[in-house]
Amino acid sequence: MTAVLTVIHIIVCILLIVAVLMQSGKGGGLAASVGGGLSSSSVLGGRAATSFLSKVTTYLASGFLVMCLLLAVLYDDDAGVPTSATERIMDSQGSPLTTPAPFDVAPVGDEGYDADEPASALPQ
Repeated sequence: MTAVLTVIHIIVCILLIVAVLMQSGKGGGLAASVGGGLSSSSVLGGRAATSFLSKVTTYLASGFLVMCLLLAVLYDDDAGVPTSATERIMDSQGSPLTTPAPFDVAPVGDEGYDADEPASALPQ
């Protein structure tokens, strides 16, 4: 079911792109208004007659929105599958066997260890 809806969604996307690209530019919209050339009818330009291509774009955009919402609702998320990269690595490799020792613990057999000196300053 979701595969068919996904194919229809892709077709709607392509048709919407084509419909938007086929429309001619208005040339007197918001960009011309901000530049100082205010039109006499209104601030954001006059309202023109709706063309066939404009109606098709409206319907395709509405269909795109509905398909997005429908596919989001129908998406089947498996709860048992790890979702993050860290969870996938932990499942494949397992958790670490030992935890690193804190910095204030002296290494075994090191008599010259100074507790005030940082662990990175110890010779390797």
